Formats: sequence, C-alpha cells, structure tokens
Amino acid sequence: MNRSPPTATPAEPPRWRLSIRLLHWAMAALLAFLVAIGLAMTWLHTDLGTSFWLYQQHKSWGLVVLPLVALRLSERLRGAPPWPASIGRWERVSATAVRALLYALMVALPVTGWLTASSSPLSMPTRPFGWFTLPPLIAPDAATFAVLQAAHAWLAWVLVAATLVHVAGALKHWLVDRDGTMNRIGLGPKQLSIVVFIPARRERDP
Repeated sequence: MNRSPPTATPAEPPRWRLSIRLLHWAMAALLAFLVAIGLAMTWLHTDLGTSFWLYQQHKSWGLVVLPLVALRLSERLRGAPPWPASIGRWERVSATAVRALLYALMVALPVTGWLTASSSPLSMPTRPFGWFTLPPLIAPDAATFAVLQAAHAWLAWVLVAATLVHVAGALKHWLVDRDGTMNRIGLGPKQLSIVVFIPARRERDP
C-alpha cells in the first residue's frame, strides 16, 4: 500500500539580529521598571527620603533610555529580516504603526521628563546615578512645570496602551497562529525561543 509523502515542515521565520533582540528585551525590562517607579512615585505615600530616592532613580534610569533608543534605531536602520509569509498586509501596517509609536514615545518620554525636572519650581539638581549634574533645558516655572508633568504622565499611559496592543499581537501569533513569529525576537535556540514555549503549528499529513 502506497503511503502519501510527508508534508514539508514550514521554514522558521528569519530572526532579528542578536543586537536588536538584546536591545528589545533590555529596553522592555527597563521601561517596565520605569513605569513601576513612576506609579510608586505618584500613588505611594512615602517619607521624604524614599520619595527623593524614587525620583532620582526614575530620572537616572529614564535618561538611559535615550542612548539605548538611539542605538536601537541605528541598528534598525541597518535593515530588518523579511516579514513572515503568515503575516497579512493589515497586520504589517498595524505592527509598523505601533512600532513607530513606541519608538516616538521612547524618545518623547525621557525628553519631557528632562524638561519637567528642569522646570520644577523646587530647582533640585538632577544627578544621574550621582555621577554628574544634568544641565537644565529650561528655566524653573510653576505653570510650565504643571503642563510638562501632565504631558509626561499622559505619554506614559499612551506607552502602556501601545505596549499592551503590541503584546496582544505577539500573543496572537504565539497562542492562536502558532506560526513561530515570536521566535524572530526571542533569545533562545531558533527552534524554541526562550519566550516561546508552544511549538509552531504544522500541517497534518493528508
């Protein structure tokens, strides 16, 4: 009795360069940390020393985002792997739009944070990690400070919303499509990424 030939295993989607993958996860962890500290600064009623420490940590690590995003953009300009065949046109457009928004926010948030600290009526110096004093971008002014502080907070919430949309798309490919797309950005072996524990869906033999 003749057996039907085995179905070919779909090829793994091409991966991003290791530098991009490392920057992706490092910045994801850093941004989550900054949002957590920002919430603690806003909602927790702490003593003056703890509050000062939280603000200094938030400002110090927030400034780290700027060189990292510059490095990430320079790496991104070197080229990207082709889109997997499983991703349709509307998904490509939406993914590109969300990614562009995330990049814009990763620049806007540190800049507005720096401007907010500069305009503070308290005129407290910003010393990233205690290494040097960051020069103010603008003069202290209570009205300007209030506007910038609100803008910084709203941009942070937009970042959270955009990140949730980004994560939802990734979960769709991981749990529903199971097309191996998340392996493109994972840090583990090509066959099974460190962040993907469900193997890609394969066609059944007829």
